[in-house]
Amino acid sequence: MRMGEQWINECKQYIAQVQESMSGENPDRLALVKSMHRALFAINHSILGWLQYVNNPDIMTKFNRDELHEISDTLAKFAEAFIEHDIEVTQKGMERGLGEGKSEEEERHPFYV
Repeated sequence: MRMGEQWINECKQYIAQVQESMSGENPDRLALVKSMHRALFAINHSILGWLQYVNNPDIMTKFNRDELHEISDTLAKFAEAFIEHDIEVTQKGMERGLGEGKSEEEERHPFYV
């Protein structure tokens, strides 16, 4: 199996795992947290792949300008929506007192011992 085919298969498996984690009716809190973990892990996997592509000039030369523009535009919109959601959730957490009274080190590393 070629490397690209293997990557596509891995991505499809991540999608299936994310869909499976969201398929239960009325999930409890733990199931929701597990679902978030799977989704973030899947996003991370994809981002690592994108970084490998973008950092490889041999790969990037395979795309024409219009394709690069479309890819760039899609990623920018995704990044903006994802970060806007991050800000909203962080603000809600702050309103609920998350992070109050913690040192900077504890803020960056909440499980720091």
